[in-house]
Amino acid sequence: MRTHTSGLARDLEVLEALSMAEAFTNGGLGVNRIAEITERDKGQISRVLKTLSQSQLVDRDSATLKYSLGSKIYSMAMRTKEAHLASLAEPRLFELVAQTQESAHLNVLRGGRLLTTKTVVAANALRRSGWDGLIIAAGNTASGRAILAGLSDEEVSLWWYEHAQDAPLPVAKSKLPRALEPINTEFKRQQPAKNLRTFLVMMQEIRDLGYAISDGEFQPGIVDAAAPIRDSSNKIVAAISTGVPKQRVGEQFDSIGQLVSAAALKFSADLGAPIIGPA
Repeated sequence: MRTHTSGLARDLEVLEALSMAEAFTNGGLGVNRIAEITERDKGQISRVLKTLSQSQLVDRDSATLKYSLGSKIYSMAMRTKEAHLASLAEPRLFELVAQTQESAHLNVLRGGRLLTTKTVVAANALRRSGWDGLIIAAGNTASGRAILAGLSDEEVSLWWYEHAQDAPLPVAKSKLPRALEPINTEFKRQQPAKNLRTFLVMMQEIRDLGYAISDGEFQPGIVDAAAPIRDSSNKIVAAISTGVPKQRVGEQFDSIGQLVSAAALKFSADLGAPIIGPA
């Protein structure tokens, strides 16, 4: 049993449980399962769910007695800046998919983690379709590095000491089908680089190139490329990325890097970025 926490913290734990893939796949979660995931007393969870239901933050299926995220959650989510950015990015993501024949993604940095806010899936995608909402350790990804490269060395250093060892948010164990493609099992335990000095060198290389590459770090055999998105204030707000089987590109990473860089520059122009190009 967990130690005492505030009511708001308990509410958020329940909402996070209901946002898991397991809840979506199974049409919701019952009180017992939510209590198991959150390690809370069933009676406590039942009371939390009643309160959240009254606020339309969760819905209860009268037939299965399972709970799922409510309509108000979706309404609130669609009013966030990330949702607006994802909507604007869709045409550029479709263009990138047409060029690479692989899925394209829009990602934002949140502390030490990377959040995928929009995915356009290619017709013959090698990867699974469920990337939207995926949260992973940022420093080990091409997108995370592309965004971080927009910071000064001092800011990157501060990020390193605070977030370099952040792991993805914990995911409860469930009996879901395995992904069609393997995720690197060592990914959660990797640091972005051996040390800060090495990481700063990596940041400068990304600034010089205008894009970042991750060679099989997230998925074996997949070369990920990402480039930063700038808004009208010239601030980096996101990154566009795609992943291509290494057998297609070999060691010629520049070809895929140039494609994502071009897509990112076009989207930055769409957002009114006054300065286009690497930091």
